[in-house]
Amino acid sequence: MSGSEQVLEKLSQLSYFDNLALFYLCNETPPQTLALAFLQMDEKIAGSMLGVLDLQRRKYVHELMALQKDTTEESKKAAAEGLLLIADGLISRNLISKQGHYFFGTKK
Repeated sequence: MSGSEQVLEKLSQLSYFDNLALFYLCNETPPQTLALAFLQMDEKIAGSMLGVLDLQRRKYVHELMALQKDTTEESKKAAAEGLLLIADGLISRNLISKQGHYFFGTKK
């Protein structure tokens, strides 16, 4: 994958990530970005992502979501795009592999 090639184009593609891939993505993404992106995405995907976080980080992200719920749509959209860029970076680093429509975390 070249540096300018984007594998993920929309948040709904995150539903094709296994738990390990979601774990890597959540741990690489700053909590503020996660919180804003969660406010922008489908509840089922956000729930799956929250489910892979450790308890302390999950509570912190929930607090940030509550604090940032009135943030502009532009900021939420930017966070969602940032999340996709981070996911693409993990794919390019081979921490996440794409197999068909699905994405799997690779064990280190």
